[in-house]
Amino acid sequence: MGSQGMAQADMEHMQQTLQLGLVALETSRIAQQKAQNADLKRFATFEVREQATLAEVLHTMTEPATTAATGSSSQSGQTGAASASAPPVQIDAQSQEMIQRLQNSQAGEAFDSQYLQGQMEGHSALLQVQTQYLQGNPQNREHLNVAKLARTIVVEHIALLEDIQSRMR
Repeated sequence: MGSQGMAQADMEHMQQTLQLGLVALETSRIAQQKAQNADLKRFATFEVREQATLAEVLHTMTEPATTAATGSSSQSGQTGAASASAPPVQIDAQSQEMIQRLQNSQAGEAFDSQYLQGQMEGHSALLQVQTQYLQGNPQNREHLNVAKLARTIVVEHIALLEDIQSRMR
């Protein structure tokens, strides 16, 4: 029974990470096209690559039968054939609204500011998810290592975003 609870915690952690990552991926794809600030545009490009890779890794962890050759279904962040153990990632209404706002925004300072704020909030939420998971003393080594790596990268991204923000003022 204890291992089932841990497996549930692992799945919840991965679903939260995937959801937040999908929002970062979608907003960063928009920012690749619309960001005017060169540092933000570069950040968006790095974020797209990182989140696509992270989603692929997490999907292969939840669907062990998925191989590199068949893992292409996760490129959009949503799997077409979701297994019972890995439900498809859903973006919450608030995040969907933010994505829509960014899509409808004109390129310029206001867009850059909106994107930056969204990334700061998203990365803070992602840091909280990783920290809470790690504080729960996870037993699954793969999940533990992914959470440690994710937390380190998120902390670096928050520092980078704060630096970009300070130079935009």
